[in-house]
Amino acid sequence: MLESEFISCFPGHKKRIKILLSRDDNFREVAEDYLFCKKTLDELKQTNKNSLAQQYSDTLEDLKLELLDAIYKMKNK
Repeated sequence: MLESEFISCFPGHKKRIKILLSRDDNFREVAEDYLFCKKTLDELKQTNKNSLAQQYSDTLEDLKLELLDAIYKMKNK
């Protein structure tokens, strides 16, 4: 996974993200899924596959919320 690419998706959380990526396998897997989904969504938008793009957009939002939840939980520890 490209750590810098992932961190750029969540500006302001660099330190916590680096810690979570190094310590939490589940967080790392969700982060990889997020980047894959984001890349696929970008490709779908270019090919005008709107129905499938909407599904990926919804999934991307769900993954983002899961990641932010983990980031904020770490912040409060």
